[in-house]
Amino acid sequence: MKTLAASSFKAIPGKNYATPKELWGFRSERGTGTPRSIAWQFLQANREHLGITDALDRLDLRRVIHGLGADHVIYQQIWRRRRIHRAYVTVHIGRDRRVYLVKSRAVPEDLLRKTHEPSLPERRAVRLALAAVGHAKGSMRVVGRPELLWYPSRRLLHPAWRVRVHRSRPRAEVIVYVHAITGNIISRVDNLAEATGRATVFLPNPMARAHGFEPLDANGRVQRPPINAYAPVTLTGLRGKNRLDGRRVSTRLTRPRVSSPRLDFVMPSLRMGFEEVSSYYHVNEAITYLERLGYRGARRIFREPIRVNARGTRDDNSWYSPGERTLTFGTGDIDDAEDGETVLHEFGHALQDAICPDFGQTQEAAAMGEGFGDYLAASFFAGRKPDDYLDTVMSWDGARGDGTPPGVRRLDSALTYESFDHGTNADEHDNGQIWSATLWDIWKALTRPMADRIIIDSHFQLDGFTSFARGARAVLDADRNLHGGRHTARLKRIFRRRGIGPVE
Repeated sequence: MKTLAASSFKAIPGKNYATPKELWGFRSERGTGTPRSIAWQFLQANREHLGITDALDRLDLRRVIHGLGADHVIYQQIWRRRRIHRAYVTVHIGRDRRVYLVKSRAVPEDLLRKTHEPSLPERRAVRLALAAVGHAKGSMRVVGRPELLWYPSRRLLHPAWRVRVHRSRPRAEVIVYVHAITGNIISRVDNLAEATGRATVFLPNPMARAHGFEPLDANGRVQRPPINAYAPVTLTGLRGKNRLDGRRVSTRLTRPRVSSPRLDFVMPSLRMGFEEVSSYYHVNEAITYLERLGYRGARRIFREPIRVNARGTRDDNSWYSPGERTLTFGTGDIDDAEDGETVLHEFGHALQDAICPDFGQTQEAAAMGEGFGDYLAASFFAGRKPDDYLDTVMSWDGARGDGTPPGVRRLDSALTYESFDHGTNADEHDNGQIWSATLWDIWKALTRPMADRIIIDSHFQLDGFTSFARGARAVLDADRNLHGGRHTARLKRIFRRRGIGPVE
């Protein structure tokens, strides 16, 4: 196999080494033999581009993965008979038997020569690793045999012991890297897929499960939900530190905070902490749903866990702060965070702001923000509610509201753009019902995942000063990008019926 010309590929430089960590944007000549032999021939011919020297580096074949469209050959770098942590080389070969991508974390020659032999005994490393994990109420044990390897750090290869420690309470499985000369802890990471807890919440309100339950008594006072109003749920994504801190959401702004060594947060709504549990669960589930749709949650959209204050004000009000990127829920009347749809409505603002910063700086954009929040809440919980609640949102938070069933707002109004109030004292929530009803028409015309994906994806081409007409065009563009415009005719009919346009 021929050596690639430097002009025939693109390279992504490595952060720690002078060698590239990725070669892409090329197609090699067609290889012969097995994927393993094609990969090895390519590496032999192009090792200088990757900084891999045949004399010093030993690459052990670890795995060949046969995907639907390509084969992926994975090598592990070895030095002095020990594995180098994270030092792998992968070669990706298309079905046409041409290499199109190479990734390399191989340590270059000059660093390999600077290594020092380990002196710390295994037993000492284990004791240090156990101490680093920290004793708790439960038991701790080492899983498997500790491994002596090389750990790249600060342009040096350090000898290190890799010790996996399982702890039962609070549950954790921590990989600890102990320096095999100094005994210092180089790194430790909880390697459990995620800690999980259990809780009870309303999905999204007490009436959804306790059929026949009336939220108000004859005197207009809020009634205590019965036991069958609560849904048992699993809290995922937790860090396993007794509190509701996870990789997608954290309630650390809430005071006082709820805590449980066993991550057991089953409690009634009268207990302090129910709002905190409810807000964590619903925001975490919403981001998880976005991930199932194809968006990469906190890492790609939000960049960090969303911070929540479940009891941030005594007023009957809740909000999302774009400046602080936080969600705050009020405790006036019925605690807002108890209502799953109220939580999802405010999360809708967070989602819009994450995609399109400072969304809602005009009357129409602000109304679209409120309408989208209502839509997202209704869509997310549609399968959980009785049919007569389908078009109503925030029925527990709005238990004192008008209508049957009660709620803060509905999504099935006959409002059109002609009804939009452009006055200086116009209410964006009222105007937002035009947009939410339009989005709800789309939801009913398509399947839930399809409508959600199209509507969410449309935000990527909007700005904070957008309008209903631009929003409509963005929805049509999103359908064109995702589905080849399969739903264009139906979407245009919906926008025209609502007087929103032009949509040509």
